[in-house]
Amino acid sequence: MAFYGLLSRQSNLRGDVLDEDINILKHKLVPKHIIMKDEEIKELLEKYKINLSQLPKTIATDPVVKALNAKEGDVLKIIRKSYTAGISEYYRIVVKKKSVMKK
Repeated sequence: MAFYGLLSRQSNLRGDVLDEDINILKHKLVPKHIIMKDEEIKELLEKYKINLSQLPKTIATDPVVKALNAKEGDVLKIIRKSYTAGISEYYRIVVKKKSVMKK
């Protein structure tokens, strides 16, 4: 919550930030996230010869996932910019429970 407090224009007396105070998707430190379409997911899985369960995971309560209104089972394409690598694409599947992310 402290991070959001720095970005907020308004907060309540407890210091909590209201969702409408900021648009996390426009913050310069948040890479572009796109919910992939079924056809794009199929091509991704075929290209890398994997299945959905082998994709890295992101939890449904993640602030960016919530801002995108992504649901459990959606696949996100994350486009990151780097001074050394240029543009890199990453993929994550949205999962409901944090326990699924344990190794």
